[in-house]
Amino acid sequence: MRNNDYYSIACNDLLYLQGTLGMKFYNQIAIGAQQVAEEMLKSVAERSCMNIEKLMHSHNLRGLYTEIHKNDESFVLDKGELSILKDMYFDAKYPGDNYVDVDRETCQECLAIMYATIKMTNTFRRKHDLKYFEYKEL
Repeated sequence: MRNNDYYSIACNDLLYLQGTLGMKFYNQIAIGAQQVAEEMLKSVAERSCMNIEKLMHSHNLRGLYTEIHKNDESFVLDKGELSILKDMYFDAKYPGDNYVDVDRETCQECLAIMYATIKMTNTFRRKHDLKYFEYKEL
């Protein structure tokens, strides 16, 4: 699946991320998990939401999810978990007061949140007769 859209990019990023899972660079894996989840949410938002251009240029997973859920109540994710993952984009990537050194347990949590987002996105895609990527959780 190689298209110029959020879903295809997310699937490509997922495959790359899964290729790095044996390494112990947990910050980069957590950042990658956030990126995949963000692209998955944007792939749904671009098909189900109107007037969210500013949100589409942000890294706000909770905001994206809120807009999607307003339009499709069957699209359900845990907002608290999305907040945890959202924080990884900056906190695990850049130095500063909020910098975190991601450990294995936190990394696993980030991956679980990412996989839940992928699962919900694929459910949305099946419901709307869109192609979806078959993946394995690693």
